[in-house]
Amino acid sequence: MVTPEIVGAGRRGAGGPPGAGRPPPVTVTRGASVGYAAGDLGISIAYFAVGFFFLFYLTDLVGLSPAVAGTVVLIGKLWDGVNDPLIGIMVDRTRSRHGRKRVYLLYGAVPFGLSFVALWWLPAGSASTATAVIATLLSLVFATTYSLVGVPYQALVPVMTADYDERTRLVSYKAIFSAIGVIIGGGIALVVSSQAGVEAALRIMAVGFGVAVAATILIAATATRPHARYDTVEITPVPLRHYVRLALEPNVAILLLYKVLGAVATGVLTASLPYFATHVLGSTAVATIALATYTVVGATLVPVWNRLTHRIDKRRLVLVSNSAAAVVLLTIALLAGTGSTVLFVAGSALLGAVMSAYLVIPPSLVPDLVDWYEYERGERHEAVFFGLWMTVHQLGLGIAGFVLGVFLGVFGYRANVEVQEATAVLGVRLAFGIIPGVFLVLAALLLLKYRITRERLTVAQGELAARAGDGAR
Repeated sequence: MVTPEIVGAGRRGAGGPPGAGRPPPVTVTRGASVGYAAGDLGISIAYFAVGFFFLFYLTDLVGLSPAVAGTVVLIGKLWDGVNDPLIGIMVDRTRSRHGRKRVYLLYGAVPFGLSFVALWWLPAGSASTATAVIATLLSLVFATTYSLVGVPYQALVPVMTADYDERTRLVSYKAIFSAIGVIIGGGIALVVSSQAGVEAALRIMAVGFGVAVAATILIAATATRPHARYDTVEITPVPLRHYVRLALEPNVAILLLYKVLGAVATGVLTASLPYFATHVLGSTAVATIALATYTVVGATLVPVWNRLTHRIDKRRLVLVSNSAAAVVLLTIALLAGTGSTVLFVAGSALLGAVMSAYLVIPPSLVPDLVDWYEYERGERHEAVFFGLWMTVHQLGLGIAGFVLGVFLGVFGYRANVEVQEATAVLGVRLAFGIIPGVFLVLAALLLLKYRITRERLTVAQGELAARAGDGAR
């Protein structure tokens, strides 16, 4: 078995002179695009199955107290946030004949699938200190394998093509498969939880999902094999402390802060949905239908937003889509009430249509940081940008939970009370209809300051190609 070799500080990466082996600005074949994007199906299935159901599984099946179960989940999330940039640095320092990113997909797919399966194998009713420790360890292993696959997988986009529009198209394919993964991972987990023999059903689900996770990652690794030869551009060796300065570079910082604000918005929206469904709509079933509608419509319209990016500045598209989403959310919050199923589902469909841009445009900007930073600073970094992107996403989700909890508390929301006071219900409406919209608009306004446009990136890539030619002579 061939394992990746980690390049120490001060050593050159594989691949000749600086600039050698750069990905060409050509069209990636449809087969390679779909094969690569299929990897996001497995990643999303695992991520959302755990996100939607793991806490409930630990409390209602394993029998851990809510506080202990919440601590288990929190530790896993904290480690997930910490390890992403570290793994990004490690990937950038890797040397392998398989490609420094693709090798992690090849050898990480099966461990990732197995770590997911293991999460769901705790015996029912086995609550104890030992069980909590085991659950924590399993959560840490899953978070680690998730990042070992997820970070290099995301970082393959700038390796596959240097073309601005092609990168957006690749991200669009990924967004579609990710949406399918949300439906499968979250939907089936919820269905399984309603079965009589839930423990056996869970384990069947876990094995099936684990196989799907490993298989889709291996499909992505196979599809990207022809592009591995371009994953040889020399990465600049720098001390670990230098990466802090990297994150503070203006364009990097703007993009990361945008992601934090966007994650707060989507995190509050998702977390407030059960409250809104229960205390405003009076039906949790409607929320399930609306969430499915939102996801399907969003995935369906991804190609439309992809085409719009060919003609319109991405920053302005984000401003339009995020502002429209804010208006839709406020309208739903003000007009929805008991029995307004049609209104809520229709509003969710409209919200999915405008939020589809959020699935495509922001992630497509991250690959451009790789070329731009090399052009501006003379330093090449790749996977670490994607590790930072994943880290601030986790940070935003954590902030979202805090913001929502404090906001509901201010309006007098009381836990375990079936009928809330009018002020508490108003707080639920505002949390669903105003907080996400405010953060979405703030994020879009911030993104207007992002300076890596199509035109500037083209100039930068031309200069990098010229430097590579000079270095080869």
